[in-house]
Formats: sequence, C-alpha cells, structure tokens
Amino acid sequence: MSIESSKGVWKSGPGRGRVRPKGRQLDDLAWSQVQDLLGQRPRRRDLLIEFLHLIQDAYGHLSAAHLRALAEEMRLSQAEVYEVATFYAHFDVVKEGETPPPALTVRVCDSLSCELAGAAQLQQALQQGLDPKAVRVVRAPCMGRCDTAPVLELGHHHIDHATPEKVLAAIS
Repeated sequence: MSIESSKGVWKSGPGRGRVRPKGRQLDDLAWSQVQDLLGQRPRRRDLLIEFLHLIQDAYGHLSAAHLRALAEEMRLSQAEVYEVATFYAHFDVVKEGETPPPALTVRVCDSLSCELAGAAQLQQALQQGLDPKAVRVVRAPCMGRCDTAPVLELGHHHIDHATPEKVLAAIS
C-alpha cells in the first residue's frame, strides 16, 4: 500500500481509500501508560506474561487499549497478545464499552477435587454474601492444590480448605 501524500489517506488501489488502517487503533494515552510501566525493561517476547501482570496490577484489568499498546510496544500482533491474555484465568480482559471488574476478585477452583469438596456451594454462598460491586466471585480452572480442596484465590493469595468464614476474614 502507498500513502497518498496530498490527502494523507491509505490507498490500496483505485477508489477513496481509508483514513486509517483497519483494526483497533493505537491510543496514545494507553501507549504512554504502557511505556511508563515497562520502563527500561527489554521488549522481549518471553516477557509478555510479566508485562501483562504489570498492566493488570496497575489498572486492575487489561483494557483493549492497553493490549493494543502492548502489542505495538513489543512489536507483536494484537492477536498474539490477546490470546495470551485470555488464555490465563488470572487476567481480566475488558473490551471497549465493558465495565471493568471490581477491585477484588475471588476465583473459586472448579476442578473435580474442589467440586467434590464443595466448591459449587462455596461459590454460591460467597456470591450471596458479598457485595457484587465490591467483590467479584468467579469460577477458575484447577489451581493445582487438590490436596487442600476446596481452594480459592483471593487477589494473588490462595486459601486452602476454603470456607465462607475464612474468605470473609481474609477480605476484612
């Protein structure tokens, strides 16, 4: 493609062309925020998950604008960054127009061991007993702690042999 210099539009052949390329556009504020978070760290692809954690921890979620900015900064495709971010249960990807999640998320393990130990009832009790505007309660894949089922993750901390009382004590 060439840029028609007199009009500044993308041209791929005869016709009107486009004002900007297809796809999600780079937001300058998000790009600046991502650059500030990454600082002087090298922009290696093996650091992608670490960078996603930095953004998640700073803003409480991964916005579409921040994912786009991270892709630009690391010179990766948007699809690659999005796929990694959505693969892991501990990242909260928020698309345009969606409301970011509450500051605190409780992830209840839904593995077979946890289900047999009462994870479904635990999740239901927490959803009924906690304010959904302050705390989000969601199912999560296996946390690898089957010997202490049911298990949940509160922020970045695990609670083994979880009960509603243990969770309420940990939150307060």
